[in-house]
Amino acid sequence: MMNNKIIFYIALALFLVGCAPSRFVVPLKYKEQAVQVNIGGPVIDVPNLMALPIPLSAITYGNGVSEKLTVFGSVYPTALLFGTLQMDLGFTRMIWESDNENHGFTFTPAVNFAIDKFEYNGMFYPQLDAHYYWFYNRKYLSQDDIVVGRRHYPNLVYGGIGTWFELNSLRAHEEIQPNVLLPNLQVGHEFVGAKWSFKTELRFIAPNLDNQNKVVKYKSLTGDFGATGVYFGVTKRF
Repeated sequence: MMNNKIIFYIALALFLVGCAPSRFVVPLKYKEQAVQVNIGGPVIDVPNLMALPIPLSAITYGNGVSEKLTVFGSVYPTALLFGTLQMDLGFTRMIWESDNENHGFTFTPAVNFAIDKFEYNGMFYPQLDAHYYWFYNRKYLSQDDIVVGRRHYPNLVYGGIGTWFELNSLRAHEEIQPNVLLPNLQVGHEFVGAKWSFKTELRFIAPNLDNQNKVVKYKSLTGDFGATGVYFGVTKRF
């Protein structure tokens, strides 16, 4: 029977490869808060069924500490079901925005950590993402709209690049860890309302890693390398 440490490494590998989608691509308004729920993960072959994304979940809280900076933290309920407490902490910082506020660039550093309930094995992963975003249907309001309090919420498209940093020299079975970087590419769309937003994201995960002979069979647009992830999310701002 597999020992608890091996179970932990296998479970953690699934969660890390299926890490949450982009949390806050655009910073929240000053003093605005938000709760975000995401589900999805890498697409795998399900025996006797079809290719489906792993239903991994994450719950994130964000707080706009300024117009250009949002801090956040996440917990991962699916990981808890496997006996692993996984969390992250990070922030989104605006680094450039156009004069008309239609598009811009942000970066998001974060730290991810996990610990299992079996032998209290712990893992720590820094992460860094950068995004370009574009509000594609912004409508400018008339003076009458402003007087009566009418508002318009433009929808959002974005693309990004990021990586997780592997700090451990060994992986499961005491094998040498050959990969320091776990890169990913993301494209996404967000329907934005007054208080609610709905997100879909497609993610290309670790395209530098061979996906053959793994615990599960990953499906990837790049063939035998990496995995393709599909994610859905909803955000409530208050």
